[in-house]
Amino acid sequence: MALWKVVHLGNKLIRRAGICLVAVAAALGLGEAAAMAATMLLSLAVYALAFGWKFAVGLTVLLLVHELGHFAAARIVGLRSSTPVFVPFLGAVIRLRQPPINAKMEANIAVGGPAAGTLSALVCLVFFLWTDSTLMLVLAYTACLINLFNLIPCAPLDGGKIVAAISPRMWWLGSLAAGALFFYTRNLFILVIFAFSLIQLWQGGGEEVTGRYYRLGLGQRIKVALWYFGLVGVLGVSTVYLVELLR
Repeated sequence: MALWKVVHLGNKLIRRAGICLVAVAAALGLGEAAAMAATMLLSLAVYALAFGWKFAVGLTVLLLVHELGHFAAARIVGLRSSTPVFVPFLGAVIRLRQPPINAKMEANIAVGGPAAGTLSALVCLVFFLWTDSTLMLVLAYTACLINLFNLIPCAPLDGGKIVAAISPRMWWLGSLAAGALFFYTRNLFILVIFAFSLIQLWQGGGEEVTGRYYRLGLGQRIKVALWYFGLVGVLGVSTVYLVELLR
């Protein structure tokens, strides 16, 4: 019976992975709005199969809000970007059409996602306190975890881009956190994050982290630090509070 379950689960995973690859390949040939809609519907369908449609809708909206935060932040600093493209179980991404001119601009864009995501978590929490909906409670907790994870200070996460404007040396802390998280969870996705962080550390030494791109004023670094540690603090406290509510 156990072997049958493993085979059955493997077949389901292979089918879903195939559907994802076909849909993403098709989306690449569409316009940006159509690609966003197609990949969002694909993610929604996959999440619905895995978690049920109510949570799937909520999770997809949370991911969309996070990416729209990046999209809006890019526009605010004067850069154009693509619309979000969704990848099931990996989240969503946007692509900048022009590179940032310095680490502060890159940090501003990176902050936009977790800032919007933190707001979405608090909105879900307010709805839970108002309606006593278990779904809203779970979504608030999920939003906190997604955005707190994204703030780990290592590549390719948002936190790695943000702390580069404070001090690229903080990438060491992020790599240690990613490595510890992998050894604790044995999650393959976190292993990939850990590998990316090590590559960033390997390539980010010497002149690259002391060049003009990272040469910022003290005031600029302080502003980014306030945003970063403020978001980490709000999400951290909210997560602890939500864990207590979930018990």
